[in-house]
Amino acid sequence: MGIAIGIGLLAGTMGGMLGVGGGVILIPGMVFLLDVEQHTAQGVSLAVISAMALVGTVTHYRQENVRLKVALWIIPAAVIFSFVGGMVADMLDASILRQLVGGVIIMVGVLMLSGGWRGRGG
Repeated sequence: MGIAIGIGLLAGTMGGMLGVGGGVILIPGMVFLLDVEQHTAQGVSLAVISAMALVGTVTHYRQENVRLKVALWIIPAAVIFSFVGGMVADMLDASILRQLVGGVIIMVGVLMLSGGWRGRGG
């Protein structure tokens, strides 16, 4: 129970502070520290992230950091293709899925550290 709370605390803090969504903390934390199966960890992560995203959205909206016109274009595509992604994930073996998640986390980290991923003001 304590480890799960610690994972949630770290994911919430990092998600709120860095905008990483928490999945980069939640999924490996559940798989490696709580011995949760990969598919289940991803499902739990998405449920947790949904709640985190709502809180984060309200906070950032109040700080005028949300561009509604941009969000309204991205949201429908993201929602529709999340169904597709979930179906594809369900067809993959857990070990392949774990490698894909790890690879994406590493790739994004390398790009951000190397300056290859630049946002405005970055």
